[in-house]
Amino acid sequence: MTATSTAPEDVPLGRVRRSQALRRAYLTGLCAVLAAGLLGLFGVHTRDVTARGLDGYEITVHYADRSRPGLATPWSVEVRRAEGFDNSFTIATTASYFDSFDENGLDPEPASASVEGDFIVWEFEPPEGQVFTLSFDARIEPAVQSLWPPEAITRLVIEGETIAEVRYRTRVFP
Repeated sequence: MTATSTAPEDVPLGRVRRSQALRRAYLTGLCAVLAAGLLGLFGVHTRDVTARGLDGYEITVHYADRSRPGLATPWSVEVRRAEGFDNSFTIATTASYFDSFDENGLDPEPASASVEGDFIVWEFEPPEGQVFTLSFDARIEPAVQSLWPPEAITRLVIEGETIAEVRYRTRVFP
């Protein structure tokens, strides 16, 4: 070829194959992310964790195992006792767990609420029946992202004694 030729340069076959492989890998990764989104893998996923305690008490926390900022994210506590409730009781949860949330409400309202050390403590009068449910209406704050958050603890406390305790964490994906 001469210095004024407009013909393209010959590209080595190895470079062509590497370029094709990179394009294919990129498109495969992009399709995998889109498929995961279509299958709902990036949305809110919930779990339950349960512990049985003394005197027939059982505590279950229904929580989001993973969520994303701006989404309504469930959290509730259910306390059960086959014989019904004789005494008032306390639900204590790691206070820092709620730092990621934009709270809309707590139902039912506790008789009293306080912070004791690392825990937010809600005291409730004995309810009628065999099941008590506390629900927290909230969404994850828009700027929060925490793939490895600290573990949260929720305890059922009666007359100053921890009856049952559960541990969990909510991962917040971007």
